[in-house]
Amino acid sequence: MAEETSTATELDLEKELADWLSVSEQGHAAFGRRKLVPAELKFKDAVAILEKVCSEPAYKNDEDLKAKLGKSLNNLGAVYHAQGKFGLAEEAYQKSLDLKIQLFGEEHFETAPCFQNLAAVHSARAQFDKAEPLYLKAIAIKEKTYGDNSEELLTPLKNLLMLFQKMERKEEAEMLEARIKSIEPPPANPGDIWQSVQLIKKEQ
Repeated sequence: MAEETSTATELDLEKELADWLSVSEQGHAAFGRRKLVPAELKFKDAVAILEKVCSEPAYKNDEDLKAKLGKSLNNLGAVYHAQGKFGLAEEAYQKSLDLKIQLFGEEHFETAPCFQNLAAVHSARAQFDKAEPLYLKAIAIKEKTYGDNSEELLTPLKNLLMLFQKMERKEEAEMLEARIKSIEPPPANPGDIWQSVQLIKKEQ
């Protein structure tokens, strides 16, 4: 009987993960079509599935499941952010960051996008004093991981530049703009105006 119960549990987990992957892919597809309400619903479903699974005693310490939950929370935060639901976006981003820190630590490259996204929503709410140290944290992690001239730095550097411009810190903005130009490659397609910042990544 014990073996049958274990097999049933494994099959249940397999089904839950299949459902999670399905709704996640539907969320990505909706977001790609700028259909934000359907994307929100699908990512909320994805989060709910993994929160349910992670609440089970057998899986509460499963790091792979927690990492997937962190991604889904980040995706939900990105949709909220795009909708202007900044309070909900901050909550989802913070939960994602907390999970990534628990799994990888504060200095790991996996946490850098979480610091970056949380900073972006603070900036959107004009909470510049909260946004700046988070951008700097993301930049420092990426510098340590990829080097000072990596293209991986472009997104947080550009976001920090916009922050300095909003705060009218002109000298710092000019220095940062020069650094960005030294890193940024020529545009692959100058006529393509839809080369947006990717806040959402496909699930692995």
